[in-house]
Amino acid sequence: MQNIWPYISFLLGAIFALVLQWVSYQLSFRKDQRREYWIRKLNSYQDFYHHVTQLIELLDSKVKIPENVVWQSISLARKAAFDAVFYDRIHSSRTEKMKSITLRLIGLFETKSYSADDLQKLRKQIEEIRTRFYEEEKLLTKENA
Repeated sequence: MQNIWPYISFLLGAIFALVLQWVSYQLSFRKDQRREYWIRKLNSYQDFYHHVTQLIELLDSKVKIPENVVWQSISLARKAAFDAVFYDRIHSSRTEKMKSITLRLIGLFETKSYSADDLQKLRKQIEEIRTRFYEEEKLLTKENA
């Protein structure tokens, strides 16, 4: 019996080490998942802001814009808005507003009847969305720190 105890002790130690390694891996994996999720959410808001403001500036410049440039910006902005819907389920009203802004831009471009005031209202809405997002994310990162 005395000859078996070192083997049993080694086996129990190895099993314990494997369990600890598995727990450590799971915790690290979950942390990486949360980080990836947050990065995708941040990217969707930044992409939306970038493409929509770029398009508004082009429309406001009163130059003739090639249709493919407009539709590419609109499609990328809509993609970003729909990504935000997926990654930011808590703020569905904000993400719905993002989608409606892209629809409004489509309507403005198609009808060619928009004023500087219309574009300014859209800019204000976009800035409001961006500001709220960053304010909430600052609070979340402070809470998690």
